[in-house]
Amino acid sequence: MQANFFPPDRLEQNTLLTDQIDTLWERGFGSFENIASQQEIAELKGICERLIFAGKGAREGALFDFVGDNPLASTGLTQLSMPSNFNQRLRRTNYHKRLEVLARQVLGPQARFAGDHLFYKPPVAGPATPWHQDEAFHDPRFNYKEVSFWLPLQPATIENGCLRFIPGSHRWSVQPHRKIPGKERSHGIECYDGFNPDDAIYCPVPVGGCTVHLGRTLHGAGPNGTETARFAYVVVFDIPATVSTEHREFSWLEHKTTRDEIEAKWMHGRGKIVALYRRVMRRNNLDPHRLYFGLKRRWWSLVQGRKRI
Repeated sequence: MQANFFPPDRLEQNTLLTDQIDTLWERGFGSFENIASQQEIAELKGICERLIFAGKGAREGALFDFVGDNPLASTGLTQLSMPSNFNQRLRRTNYHKRLEVLARQVLGPQARFAGDHLFYKPPVAGPATPWHQDEAFHDPRFNYKEVSFWLPLQPATIENGCLRFIPGSHRWSVQPHRKIPGKERSHGIECYDGFNPDDAIYCPVPVGGCTVHLGRTLHGAGPNGTETARFAYVVVFDIPATVSTEHREFSWLEHKTTRDEIEAKWMHGRGKIVALYRRVMRRNNLDPHRLYFGLKRRWWSLVQGRKRI
């Protein structure tokens, strides 16, 4: 099945009709046909190709293989987390401004930029993207509301791995996930229970189109069996997190990955200064609850360290 819920004429006005927002909250996902112009796509693709093939972010753990250990393997799924850290133009485009308007209509006036991601799925042997919910990557002590805009930088087809969604799954709790069997050192996780893959709706979109989904919407993507690489640029918006009233444990996040080790090593050096600078530049993205728990955790670590001395 295919889906295309948001007609293009409304995008020219940067507005969504109430029933279109209702559809997103009912199904958990949707798609646009012309969210970005051909010129914008060309600029974004040029930036993204340069970042990926220059290996930007590799030494700090931002560039990694989602399903393996080699970020640019011919059978890997390359991800660059926060590409806008390496090229700030990504946050200054009209495309990004357009998304901010739409995100506020979906999440409310508190909606703010939460992050961006770049995915590169190589030709012929580009692997499938495991089924997952985005919230499964987050701290289970908090509740989240977020919306992700997934923009392919070429046509996204079933053959090259367009996204597929389980309708209504955004209403579920976070389902059982696990590290990918045999690839426990990779960043990726997979949802292995609580849903039927046959219920999936595929969302191919043309150049300039994108999909949109909520944080708990279960989704994945097929492999890229074509002779052309598949790039996708993802921009995420959220509202400040709140403390969860239920106890949750995401055991799959307890496994240390290759990426974790690279990032930890970088943070012990000049990475702390760079990370602080980036947070200051994104000062509108602070969550008071998460900041409190972060400071509390640091204080407790210091106390325990002094006791050991």
